[in-house]
Parts: sequence; C-alpha cells; structure tokens
Amino acid sequence: MRHLPLPTDDNEDIFAADDVFETCVSMVKKPTLRAQLRAISQDVKTEAADYDVKAAKMQLYLKQPHNHVGGVSGDEMVKVYTLRMVPKTSKGRPIYDRIMSAPVHRRCPLCGIGTVNTLDHYLPKTHFPIFSVTPHNLIPACEWCQGEKLEYYPTTMGGQLLHPYFDNVDNEVWLASEVVAGVPAGFRYFAAPPDHWIPLLKTRVAAHLEELNLPVLFSSNAGSRLSEIRARLMNLHQKGGENAVRIHLYEELASIEADHMNSWAAAMYRAAVASDWFCNGGFKET
Repeated sequence: MRHLPLPTDDNEDIFAADDVFETCVSMVKKPTLRAQLRAISQDVKTEAADYDVKAAKMQLYLKQPHNHVGGVSGDEMVKVYTLRMVPKTSKGRPIYDRIMSAPVHRRCPLCGIGTVNTLDHYLPKTHFPIFSVTPHNLIPACEWCQGEKLEYYPTTMGGQLLHPYFDNVDNEVWLASEVVAGVPAGFRYFAAPPDHWIPLLKTRVAAHLEELNLPVLFSSNAGSRLSEIRARLMNLHQKGGENAVRIHLYEELASIEADHMNSWAAAMYRAAVASDWFCNGGFKET
C-alpha cells in the first residue's frame, strides 16, 4: 500500500466535501430534486468530518450502512456520483480526474502494481450513499483491486483495509516473501509486520492482503520477474557461483527498496537474497 496525501484542487487546497457535493448537485435539472439534495448538504459536511475523525482513529468500521439521507433516497445519492461526477461532460469530472491523477505514475495505492483506471469507494456507495462524492472516500484504484474489493466494507476493527489517505505504513518493512523451492522456483507472500506494531495494525495489513487477494497478484509478478532475470542469474552463477548471485541481488534490492520497501519486488528480492538454495542455482528452470 502506498500512502497518498488528501485530495486537493488545482490550488492545492483540500477538497471540502460539501463544496464537491454542491458542484455535482448543481447539474440536477429537476428543481424539486435539486432542492432536496441541497437540503442535506450540511449532513454531507457533518458526516464527512466524522468520517475523517474515525478514519484517523482506525474506527471507520463503526460507520453504519444506510439507504437514505434525510429525504433523499440512497439511489439518488449514488446518482450524484454516477451521473454528475463520472461522465466526462459533468461538472464533477474535473474533481474526479484530479483525484484519479494523484498517484505517482498512476500506480494503484492499494496494491502498488496496477495502473489506476477508476475511483473506488472505501465505504461502498451502495451501502454508504452519503459518501458517494466525499473526496476522502474516493480512492484511485486499478481494475484488480476494485474487482477483488467489490462491495466489501469493514464490520470489525481488524477488517479495515488500509486507507491510503489515513494510514501510512511505508516507513517500515511489513511485506514479506519466501522462496518456494520447485521447478520453476516460486514466491509466497504474507504480512510480517514489526513486533512493536500494535496488534490492530498487524491484523489490518494481513486483512488488506487477504481481501484484495494480493499474495496471488504478487506471486504472479514475481514469477514473471524471475523469468526476465533468469539468464542474468545463470550467467553470474556460472562465473562466480552463489556469492556472485547474492551480491547482484543485494544491489538490485537496495535500488528497489529506495523506491518502496514494501513493494512486491522488494519482498521478492529480500526472499531471494535470504535463500541459499535460490542463490546456488535454485532459480534455474531445470
């Protein structure tokens, strides 16, 4: 998971939930519906503020699903997003695009691999329609992560997925991998956070991996990377044996960790370096 700053506008000011809501609602053509939506603007603002407080305290699991907001149905609230923020000609689209473009190189913050191509609602809009266009609930995501998450939302403290805007676990190694001996060699991924982390955060990083099915995605990428570097490793092994392979892997690991220490690639190289079997030719296809 890669941390992201809170979404901001072109002036680098943090988006206000009620302002975003008004931008989208201003497109509603029916006067009666437009008035009904504007009447709950304060509710949107109040709930967005409470969302921020609970997210900062890792308590979003306490938010309760609902099917209406004041006199507005959940379906109409969802349409504020689907009809007034997502379409390319809508007034809310510049906000949508601004949030989408936040990750560096458009890399998905949930997995660190995929290219962002949508906004995912951390608390699903169908169950929490009041947050349909709340910026801090809109997470840039790739097709894999959105497809795995679907309508998931936390109902327990430990079931809360990592939130890119409110959780920052980038500064310590917590993603681990181990070499799976075989032909070809493989890599198994799992959470291994530091001992000093609080139990809740340990549970959450494991839940994040499991719910998004990231070990499968990471293992697949590691297998592809091994195929790409196998010839290089074989040449090094032929010339300098296990030590030459390990030195090369260490050098690659240092560069990868400088970019992100909890990427799938960093965990792969840490596992490879630590495996005598791998460094002494376990990477070969036969």
